[in-house]
Amino acid sequence: MVTVLLDTALLPPAERTDAAYAAYEGQSPIRTVRFGPGPVRHRIERLGLGPDVHLLRSSGDPVQILRTAAQVRADAVEHIAIGLHRRGRTGVVTAGGDTAVPVGHLNGVDMTRVYRLRHHTAHDHDVLILSNAAVDVSVDVVRAAVPALVRSPVYDLVRVHLAGLHRAAAALPPAQRATLRHPTAALVRALLTTAAQSAVGSAAMHEALEVRIALYIDAHLGDRALTTARIAAAHDISLRHLYNLWSRAGHDDTPAQWIIRRRLERARDLLGRTGARSVSIAKVAEQTGFADASHFGRRFRGAYGVAPREWRRRCPSETPGGSLPAD
Repeated sequence: MVTVLLDTALLPPAERTDAAYAAYEGQSPIRTVRFGPGPVRHRIERLGLGPDVHLLRSSGDPVQILRTAAQVRADAVEHIAIGLHRRGRTGVVTAGGDTAVPVGHLNGVDMTRVYRLRHHTAHDHDVLILSNAAVDVSVDVVRAAVPALVRSPVYDLVRVHLAGLHRAAAALPPAQRATLRHPTAALVRALLTTAAQSAVGSAAMHEALEVRIALYIDAHLGDRALTTARIAAAHDISLRHLYNLWSRAGHDDTPAQWIIRRRLERARDLLGRTGARSVSIAKVAEQTGFADASHFGRRFRGAYGVAPREWRRRCPSETPGGSLPAD
């Protein structure tokens, strides 16, 4: 369940500004917020992914979010923020200057330093906040990495992961949501250490290898040519290493079985989306990497007990979970 820290649309106009200030000052790490002279329209959602790792989604009108010197001194825990900008014109102001954050790009903030995040226009922004301890990196690594995230070889992987993290986490109960902590922290560690060109970068890349492979599979589910040999080659490892790594990570499925399962899960989700009802079964099969609609239908029935068309008929709305809609 998503925790809504603030939704000014639910409050009387006279109470919105005070509620917005309280919402930011009540967070950890503490920050200060400044709004413009007009009406305050703002929403903040929080998803905890386990100790010292949480995801915030904010949207609303122009706003400035500040971390002051006094707040830095008062906070004994070192934190990093990795943001994904979804809409609007935004920049981050630090001692190094004012850096624009393009839509669809990541930005990093070292929260042990003073900064100001400025949403100049209406915006949507996701930010992953982690303690340095959760990511197992030093302040020096964070400071070297933040201006150079894009040079990391896992930049795009982290961007894709963060883009889908809110939806994935929101669909899980809190106990299962905590399982996202380790892969998320491992990816951020790999991002920071390789962007900083740290001596531990290679080790971090190796530690995140299983997560990177799982994300690679998800990114290429629509490609019929996706094979275990191609996955191994893309990560510069042998097939034997791939299978051993996958087994040690605790997967009951082989990599080939995992590909099929993820394709079926992707297809099931597509079939359940109300906005995609006009997409043919054959097109769903193509988009999820199956050879043809007949092959897809057999696989789908074997996994879920009904044909794809029947699944779609019994889905009145989007179904993020894995169970069949009730009659």
